[in-house]
Amino acid sequence: MVLNLINQEIEKYIAFINSESYNEIDKWEALKTFQDNWNIDATDFKTMYSKSLFSKMANNLWANPHWFPKAVMLRFLDHNPEKVRNMFADLYNETQDVGKRIDRFEFQCDVLLKEIANQDPSVKNHFHNGQRMITLYLAFRFPEKYAIYKFTEFKTFMEKVGAKDIPGTGEYERFFKVVRTIYEILSKNQVLMQEHEKKLTNSCYRGKTLMLAQDFIFTTARRYMG
Repeated sequence: MVLNLINQEIEKYIAFINSESYNEIDKWEALKTFQDNWNIDATDFKTMYSKSLFSKMANNLWANPHWFPKAVMLRFLDHNPEKVRNMFADLYNETQDVGKRIDRFEFQCDVLLKEIANQDPSVKNHFHNGQRMITLYLAFRFPEKYAIYKFTEFKTFMEKVGAKDIPGTGEYERFFKVVRTIYEILSKNQVLMQEHEKKLTNSCYRGKTLMLAQDFIFTTARRYMG
């Protein structure tokens, strides 16, 4: 990555967050809701999960007309709540390799989908493949370490900032490393940090989070994606 190109994009990003078009702060609110509600030991795991993934404005993080992982996970929780609890416990076990944890979580979703499909053939997808939703779980649980992964945005960003080695599909561990690097660059820009801080409300998460770097990467990429 070329630092000069990144700095040029940072200036554009500062202008964007100060424009009327910027409407991403609801993600920081959704993150705070998760942090306030998540409890792996909750007696009623389904209710806890539903409350943790709740937002009046950011429901597109886990639902749209063609993609609804939260709804399917709630079905899984009706079917076998303890299995789901154990899946999340494993996903959040930081002593294990993150790539393998993601793969195991997706595999267990495949298993549950087959079990549910035997009862209801209309359920054909769990929407936890592609790592977007699983990395959201990681990013919301450990916001200082992980970010939501989207391949197209990641690839486009790396192309636009002059990366020599363009990532392929599923390189989420590399994505996490790049996001951490970008966050360190952004955090040194006092103007950016101050301007973004002004946007946060009392309902927003205010701890260290790589969501800022993720937002910068996605915003930059989408500027060129048309």
